Amino acid sequence: MNPLLISAACLIGAGAVALVCSALRLRWPLTALSLMLAVIALQLAQAARGQAGVHDLGAWLAMRSTVVPALLGIAAGIVIGKALGWRLQYHGWQAGVTAAALILSICAAGYTLLL
Repeated sequence: MNPLLISAACLIGAGAVALVCSALRLRWPLTALSLMLAVIALQLAQAARGQAGVHDLGAWLAMRSTVVPALLGIAAGIVIGKALGWRLQYHGWQAGVTAAALILSICAAGYTLLL
């Protein structure tokens, strides 16, 4: 499958989830998406790091085609929602979990792409 189509699907899907969460004031879908994205990013970062100096180029390509567009989609969905007057209402532990998962995903993606 074409990596550009996969990237577009991840960008649009994550952006739609973030936008709907903003519009309907839902908290859990974005938290779940952030946690899944963090797990995927950590797995791909570990695979890209490899063993005995052998790096997995497929993991690097997968990170570039899935995690990075999804992170950009989440950011775009939140920004578009805020521009339309919809704000994410995060309070308590869900805000911390979501923020930590997104930061972890960003760090794992940055580490992988810099290898």
